Amino acid sequence: MKLCVKDILRITNGELIFNSNVVSEEDINQYEIKDIQFDSRKVTDNSLFVAIPGETVDPHKFIGNVAENTKAVIVEKDIEEILKLCGLNEVPHDVAIIKVNNSLDALQVIGAYYRDYYQGTVIGVTGSVGKTTTREMITETIRSNIDTFSTTGNMNSQIGVPVTISKIFDNPSKAAVIEMGISEPGGMDRLAKIVRPNIAVVTIIGQAHIEFLGSKEGIRKEKLRITSQMDESGVLFLNADDPLLFDIKDQTGVKTFTYGTNPEADYVAEDIVYGTDFNIYTFKHGDKKVNVKLSMLGKHNILNSLVAMAVCDYMGLNLEKAAKSLESFQGLRQKTVKSDKGFTIIDDSYNASPDSMKAALNVLRDYRATGRKIAVLGDMFELGPDSPEFHKEVGEYAASLKNEDGKSVLDELITIGENSLEIHKAALLNTEIKVSHFTDKNEAASYLSDILKSGDVVTLKASNGMKFWEIVDKIR
Repeated sequence: MKLCVKDILRITNGELIFNSNVVSEEDINQYEIKDIQFDSRKVTDNSLFVAIPGETVDPHKFIGNVAENTKAVIVEKDIEEILKLCGLNEVPHDVAIIKVNNSLDALQVIGAYYRDYYQGTVIGVTGSVGKTTTREMITETIRSNIDTFSTTGNMNSQIGVPVTISKIFDNPSKAAVIEMGISEPGGMDRLAKIVRPNIAVVTIIGQAHIEFLGSKEGIRKEKLRITSQMDESGVLFLNADDPLLFDIKDQTGVKTFTYGTNPEADYVAEDIVYGTDFNIYTFKHGDKKVNVKLSMLGKHNILNSLVAMAVCDYMGLNLEKAAKSLESFQGLRQKTVKSDKGFTIIDDSYNASPDSMKAALNVLRDYRATGRKIAVLGDMFELGPDSPEFHKEVGEYAASLKNEDGKSVLDELITIGENSLEIHKAALLNTEIKVSHFTDKNEAASYLSDILKSGDVVTLKASNGMKFWEIVDKIR
């Protein structure tokens, strides 16, 4: 599906501004658009650059540089202001400058336009925790049966989703899996108008972004707006192990299925066996049973894979092929690394919320180690005024986590950062655990390098801004 400048003008109701003594307005209208970029550094020939002002950077000041590499840009500021920002005396030659009222709105309208023409099944994935892994598992299982398009990286935002949808025709596909992340009221309505999922998945309702959405009930209400553009054929999958979701399964307004270890769920994971390298369980739906061997650790990943299998089942795909694909699945978030010294690193450092912190600790609990079990936890962000209480809750959970013999799961807990001091204080209640706190992650990394021995397993978890991957790089 190819668009040109005149299509963008029509879709966005934009105004064309150009400066040329060589080509005509009609020629400029025919400039072809091959991709959409919002990062000026990634612009290539035939990109459409969309200047969306951020909190710290206004990309309008890069229009001069962008004009050297491509032929079309969308702007929301007056041309005089743009020229001043760029230090230019005149409009760049032979470039289509498309002036709109709001650049983000224009981008989202373009994304919705691409979606209008897509005939495959669209699966939207949201939730407070596990969106990306669930998205990838759904993609993997469907792709084992049919050609599948998917969100890549962290392109799940108000900007990322329409850019993702604009790539949906790059290769033929019969299904598209789109991750939908929100952080403020009204965000899901905007995304739903672009994505218009035929099938929606809500993984869990947690405290992520509670600073902006007020409460877990507020988060649930916002996440469930993923169904706002569904008609009578739309289908919703809810996590039955989350009471906030299971309790409203009959109140969603669309056809709803539940999944989980809860025996009352429509899709159930039974006979779960936690291993060092694999988790094994039985997928059950009515009379159907399929054995699943999952390469990702933790109960939360069993649930993520379960809904992937459930979506495949609903779509009428081959479940044996879907289950087989999960054996070799490698997630983008949680990675298990064997060090040269013989200890194991569970790198779960990409992001964190109270729920995902607890899930990471549960993975450590279920991991079979010959040495010590050590957790390294850092600050969690965007938790609002109750942030100290949420950090304390994680510390209490870490202190209370026991093995079947009644002994503490953790041998040592290391916390890093300002907010995680509350985790540290709460964990002191368990005298079996050696507890240490650092304000500097480099000091913590040096300490870890000194103490880790063969047979030990260490898991690392914190919000992305803590940059815990730097610790992983130093100790691996």
